[in-house]
Amino acid sequence: MLKKAILPVFLFLSLFYGPENPGLGQQASLSINRPVRIEIQAKSTDESNHIIPLDSTGLLLYYKSIETVNDSLTKWYFSLYDKNLKLSWMSSIPVKTGLDVRDFSVEKDTVTFLFLSTDKTKGNTVIEMVIRLNFKTGKFTGNRHTLIGNVTPKKFMVFQGQAFLGYNLKTGPAHMQIIDFQLGKVTDIPLTSPMASTITGFIIDTLNNVLYVTICKTVSKKNVVNDLLKINFTGTIVSETEISTISPLWEIGNLQLLIIDPDDLLVVATYSSAGKSGRTGSISGSSGFFTCRVKNGVQIDIHFKNFLELKNIQNLMQEKDLISFKKKTLRNNRSINDYALEVNLMVHPLIVHNNQVVFMGESYSPEYHPENFTEFDFYGRPYINTYNVFDGYRYSHAIIAGFDKSGNLKWDNTMEIRNIISSDLNPKVNAFYSSSDTMVLCYSSEARIASKIICEDKVIEKLDFSELEQLNPEDKMITDSKNHMVHWYDTFFLCYGYQEIKNINSSGDKKRLVYYFSKVKFN
Repeated sequence: MLKKAILPVFLFLSLFYGPENPGLGQQASLSINRPVRIEIQAKSTDESNHIIPLDSTGLLLYYKSIETVNDSLTKWYFSLYDKNLKLSWMSSIPVKTGLDVRDFSVEKDTVTFLFLSTDKTKGNTVIEMVIRLNFKTGKFTGNRHTLIGNVTPKKFMVFQGQAFLGYNLKTGPAHMQIIDFQLGKVTDIPLTSPMASTITGFIIDTLNNVLYVTICKTVSKKNVVNDLLKINFTGTIVSETEISTISPLWEIGNLQLLIIDPDDLLVVATYSSAGKSGRTGSISGSSGFFTCRVKNGVQIDIHFKNFLELKNIQNLMQEKDLISFKKKTLRNNRSINDYALEVNLMVHPLIVHNNQVVFMGESYSPEYHPENFTEFDFYGRPYINTYNVFDGYRYSHAIIAGFDKSGNLKWDNTMEIRNIISSDLNPKVNAFYSSSDTMVLCYSSEARIASKIICEDKVIEKLDFSELEQLNPEDKMITDSKNHMVHWYDTFFLCYGYQEIKNINSSGDKKRLVYYFSKVKFN
């Protein structure tokens, strides 16, 4: 087995080998030159391949085909690969044409898919289908009904035979929908009727069978309020608590919840200057951390931490800008909290480890390039017109911070993100604990795996890169797109996406476009 050391002594990136896979695509036969990797021939990067890791059971690959049934149904294909990337089964199901997967939830041996129609039908309704797949048997079950309005799903979860969907409408209040699979009952709850609002997230208290839902209410054009709702599984709103910064200077964004004890929750969020929030509750940029607790419906223990006060702030901004901030504070005899950064963050779910709560967010900014066009005025004279074309979101850094369960900041760290630009906003960096106190940060970009090892605010190993091996030694990657690296199980990860590959020794086409997925491990 080939090994390439990512980190000295205790951390290696290992490429795994296995028998030939008789399923879709190609897999290497037993050979020290071939990694465990599946390649599926692709015609374009717009194809709808998706992967869901299923712990040590394997992974689920699904996609929408171009096959139709009776001109009204489209076939979706699902394939289960075991942990050695050997095809276990493949099945298909016809779904009404115009429906797409908008979210999914994994519980035990079942994946539940939320399908919503992409086009609005008459009466401004949206068709909804919830399809359940037992991935061990390949059997499907499902139901269908309609939603009223221009629906934007926010979060979808399944717990003990019930599905919970939080969704927003273009106008009006946010909604929480509860689907009881056994009874076939659907309960749909407007959360702030008739006041306009958006749902920003929710968590399930699995011990007490209640939901904690965060919403953003539009009280007036200049007054946006964040509330925490407690809702039981029958759809009754039990209590409502305002989450407030107290100060009118700040507004909350990226709000997340953690259950400490029954009726005792920790809120971890970011804050920004007031007046920069929209109706969706998203903010143009984050200036620092905001934490508080909500105990028995009362907000307590409020904390603020300006990003400029972070120990590793020098990694988030250019040194000259940081020096400029410090000079301003001295010259004007002002506090560092009188100044603020504006950082756009893609926020991850909270991690709980060793009685600490770990926050991670990835900073990004939109990127454009100019294009010139020759146009003609009324008299036929040519002139040059320049347009800015959106390229995607450029990721720059991951911010990691540890809090105690009272919301006090204990440490912070960062990781540089290189050469990632994406048309969609989704998490790129993985974080997992390789030991009781050592965290590995890693991501995939340009057929390489970047990794960094930290112990709270200390750097154990600096940012390092390792090549992600191709199927054949002669293969050379030309371009890649829509790449992801996700945790699978234990210390195993999946890397997947689209690659254009060139092989000058190939007997056929020298170039090929493939959808690939590979298995890697950290030791």
